[in-house]
Amino acid sequence: MTRQSKRKQPRIPYQGKVDLYFPAHRLLGCTVQNLSLIGMRVQGCQEAQEGERCDIEFHDAAPMAGRSIRMRGELIRKEETGAAILFLNLNVRTYTDLQALIADQGGLALMEEDEFLAGVSA
Repeated sequence: MTRQSKRKQPRIPYQGKVDLYFPAHRLLGCTVQNLSLIGMRVQGCQEAQEGERCDIEFHDAAPMAGRSIRMRGELIRKEETGAAILFLNLNVRTYTDLQALIADQGGLALMEEDEFLAGVSA
């Protein structure tokens, strides 16, 4: 039986590193396997539990801006080899940086600002 995907945003393969800061532990240098505007899949994360929230830091994501991308996330699914993390409460700057990273890495069209703002206020 094939499982129907519920994804609303395209995802791209991405091999960047992130640090995940959970309340009781931190996971540094985790490899991101794929990335979208609403979340990512990360290798590992066996110490974390579904439903746990974390701070996320992409180190190599915004080199032109001279800063890392930081956001909040929630581990929504765990598997043997990794975990799915949903991004939470992205502000416009973080969203724009993430959008540029995805466009640069995956060649995807950028969403217009009004589309993002409509999604934020919904």
